[in-house]
Amino acid sequence: MLKGEGKFSVYGSKAVISVPSIVWKDSQYPFKRGEKVEVEIVGEELRIRKIKKRKKEEKKIILVVDDEPRIQELMKEYLSSLNVEIYSAYSGMEAIEVYKKLLANGKKPYLVIMDLNLSGSINDNELIKQMRGEEMDGVKTTREIKRIDPTANIIGFSAFAHLEWGKRLIDAGASSIFGREIGFENFARKIDELINTNSLFKTSPF
Repeated sequence: MLKGEGKFSVYGSKAVISVPSIVWKDSQYPFKRGEKVEVEIVGEELRIRKIKKRKKEEKKIILVVDDEPRIQELMKEYLSSLNVEIYSAYSGMEAIEVYKKLLANGKKPYLVIMDLNLSGSINDNELIKQMRGEEMDGVKTTREIKRIDPTANIIGFSAFAHLEWGKRLIDAGASSIFGREIGFENFARKIDELINTNSLFKTSPF
């Protein structure tokens, strides 16, 4: 049996396909310009099959919500090899507005990656306010995005994942949360796995 892509020369709307064989020399096969075929010879039987073109996969849209510019840069760096289009939001309010705008433009995010602390400050008092839920933290932002779009896919990625704060993110509607200790490379692998399996993670430290 001989199997492989046929080579052909154009003659109007047809092509002459040439494949070495002791029982078969050439044949004419109608095709459309740019079409590819697969030729298979079994005994004295010639089989020609069209090779269908694969549709180009659309990029998955990911919204990264994190108040630190360096973290945003790292996320883009480690996720850049995936078939994704990344949008950034540096606060809870900005995340809600970006999500609304994407929805309005028919570009529903495939995934939202949510930090817990969105204070934009290294001040301890601001962090405490975020942890207490006195300001727009990742929990409140998640709750609001889920209110806007109940089907929103949200996962957490935060240095505070193992605290009770992380549990509140799950309760607010996030499917899972990962601590920063797993590293950006491992986290990117998790995102790649999510995209390839098209299923949500159900992983959390609680």
